[in-house]
Amino acid sequence: MWVTGPTAADRRGAAYALAERLLAGQRRVEVLDRLNDHDTDPERIGLMAEVLARNGIVAIVPCAEEGVTAVRERHAASGTRYVEVCASERDCAAETAESVHGLLTGRR
Repeated sequence: MWVTGPTAADRRGAAYALAERLLAGQRRVEVLDRLNDHDTDPERIGLMAEVLARNGIVAIVPCAEEGVTAVRERHAASGTRYVEVCASERDCAAETAESVHGLLTGRR
């Protein structure tokens, strides 16, 4: 799950709110937050997300749009499920998280 959008605050807020909802539903989740890690290369983070996904962990990556195209292509080639949502399409980060949670769980 890649959360894009114009501001880091919206992306991060939506990512962590979504992680909380999925954790409450007993899902295994990891937020790969580039701001909390020294590695900011989207392709490397994409590889980490792919490995987590293969092991049944929902990887959530709040990020800018730069580099996402390469990640999208890599996930498609490997058959890794890929979802991208833009946090700016909602009124607030919590609304983005609620919408995406409904999409992932089938509860809209």
